[in-house]
Amino acid sequence: MIDPSKIETVTRELEKLEFVNGIIGTAIVNRNGLTIISRLPRDIEERKFGAMAATMFEAMETASTTLKDNLVNLSVEFEDYQLFVYTVNAEIILVSLLEKNIDLGIVLIEIEECTKIIHNILKVEKNFN
Repeated sequence: MIDPSKIETVTRELEKLEFVNGIIGTAIVNRNGLTIISRLPRDIEERKFGAMAATMFEAMETASTTLKDNLVNLSVEFEDYQLFVYTVNAEIILVSLLEKNIDLGIVLIEIEECTKIIHNILKVEKNFN
């Protein structure tokens, strides 16, 4: 779980992604599917969204064991959206909901950078415990 003192810092990082063209919303979700921080549109049920993303990611992690490699991210294309899930650490994933037909280059670079920053924020937190 994220230390409450770090929630605001992580939220600010997610807010920066709102200015990237094509990103509809983001969320920080634990591996059990609990949405910790949500920057999703109001019409999306964040509890179901978090549970769905964590379940899909866990299923792909299980399936990828045959490759004997760790899953780093997952992308899923829906009829109207794209979903990208990135590993932040062993307990937390970052989930991004994107518009369907966008140029993914800059968007994915921004999401990957945000993931690294959040990982470092939470890593520092663990070093002090």
